[in-house]
Amino acid sequence: MSIGIPIALLALAGSNGFYKRFVTAKGVKHDCADNVKENGDILLLDVRAYNISYKDPIEGAFELPVAYFIRGYEEIKDSPIHIIASDKMEKNMAVRLLRKKDKNVISYSLTEENCGERMIAK
Repeated sequence: MSIGIPIALLALAGSNGFYKRFVTAKGVKHDCADNVKENGDILLLDVRAYNISYKDPIEGAFELPVAYFIRGYEEIKDSPIHIIASDKMEKNMAVRLLRKKDKNVISYSLTEENCGERMIAK
């Protein structure tokens, strides 16, 4: 058996994980959470880990870390969703997992970025 086949299989398996995490999820616009809060029809979904989100809660956001999506996605109401994530990898994972469950993700924001005059995260 050639050594190239197992290496190729490992590369293929690893590329799927790479794609899910690091390739930008298309069709989701970047917006500030402060702008979205004004629209009551949009669900603010905080996908940051609990140990991060409890230190800096986002008012009015529903908290469900990406790690808990499989068992907790049913708690997410059917409305347009704005994702609040700590980094792009977390955002990409959340968008892809929510789309698999037929959720409508329309926008996102990252907590460590400038949003107008202030940072979302402290």
